[in-house]
Amino acid sequence: MTSRILAALLVLTGGLLLGALLPLGFAMANQHEHDYRTGTLTIAHTLAAASEEQIADHEKSTMLPRTLRALRAENEDGARLTVAVTDDDGHVVAGGDTGLYTPARAAPALAGRTRLTRDGDRLIAAVPVNGHAEAVAGAVLLSRPLDPLHERVMWLWGRLAMVAVLAVIAAVVLAMTLARWAGRPLRALEVAAESLGTGDLTARADPPRQPAEVRRLAERFNVMAARLEGLVDDHRTMIADVSHQLRTPLAALRLRMELLAAETTDATDFDGALDELARLSRMVDGLLAVARAENVTETPEHVAMTRMLDERAEAWRPVAAERGVRLSVETRRPVAAHAVPAHLEQVIDNLVDNALTATPPGGHVRLDVRRSGRRTHVTVADDGPGMSAKAMAEAFRRFRSGSPAGTGLGLAIVHRLITADGGTVRLSDTPGGGLTVTLDLPAAAR
Repeated sequence: MTSRILAALLVLTGGLLLGALLPLGFAMANQHEHDYRTGTLTIAHTLAAASEEQIADHEKSTMLPRTLRALRAENEDGARLTVAVTDDDGHVVAGGDTGLYTPARAAPALAGRTRLTRDGDRLIAAVPVNGHAEAVAGAVLLSRPLDPLHERVMWLWGRLAMVAVLAVIAAVVLAMTLARWAGRPLRALEVAAESLGTGDLTARADPPRQPAEVRRLAERFNVMAARLEGLVDDHRTMIADVSHQLRTPLAALRLRMELLAAETTDATDFDGALDELARLSRMVDGLLAVARAENVTETPEHVAMTRMLDERAEAWRPVAAERGVRLSVETRRPVAAHAVPAHLEQVIDNLVDNALTATPPGGHVRLDVRRSGRRTHVTVADDGPGMSAKAMAEAFRRFRSGSPAGTGLGLAIVHRLITADGGTVRLSDTPGGGLTVTLDLPAAAR
């Protein structure tokens, strides 16, 4: 919005400047030139009036020198005025050493006509000197430089350019002020939308009084957010309630079947039923974990990943030893990520549990972490049977499991928690066989 308002005001200001200042500048420049030419002719006529005695007295009159001194004192370019006076025969009677006189320049004035011409960077005025009975007694040639005129015109355009620059600066300041004023309610709405997008379902926008369009947008956003919060809360509550309700009868049923299995000599069928009950119990626990994961809106922070991997590996080593699987952390360099610590602990526990379950005795589960640019990559690799391409494509969907004994919720929880922290998770084949899970997380600032 800021750029659009700025562009609109700059275009409007530019149009006004071009439509007003340019015609004004040309008009004033033409007026300066007209005044300068008129002033040159006025000086020439004044000198012509003072030259009558000069021509009549054959250079004995002092009127012309006095008049010329006065005119030079009155004009800023007076020192650069040059004059030549001729009689009616074209003989120079004053100013003959200036090189100004030529018969062609004096001819119009001797014929009784006034002429103003431009010769390079000077104006040349030729004015007749009137004698008795309005007869032409001679001519006055006046040379005046054009530099003062050019300086005035340049000064004029400089002032107009300064006005244009000040107008553009004022337009930019006004545009930024208007953009901030108009964008303030939109920025507040943006903050509320960002909070809602990061998982804070209680985020609401404060509808401004003006402008009306933004107020209506904020009100509709609040309605949408309230409905979304209600739907998500109902979804979480349903999963949590169903999970809690299922745990008690499942536990009781498993206890009864274990008692029955202890009293019979052929416990094959009971063992199969107990395995199914254990799978159901894990599924219920997974549903509870999903509900808790979707209800988490913690703030990401600096997490020392190398140390966390060491801690989680140490916690799982007894389980790994019981199953005959070697569990190791490959990296020793300190690497950090920007995420929620509780999320990462749960994710790593789920991945290590899956890896240990899939890896046969004598296998190896490896944890590793490295940094690449602004991203931190955590890998959990095992030597198990791996997964097919189709199973990998569906692994992050709930209740889709690559293992008959799995619940299909572990990787769904991993995906939910990692994406909530601004990361991604992907599956790939381990070289030599097995499955590798790679977590791509934002790296912590160094």
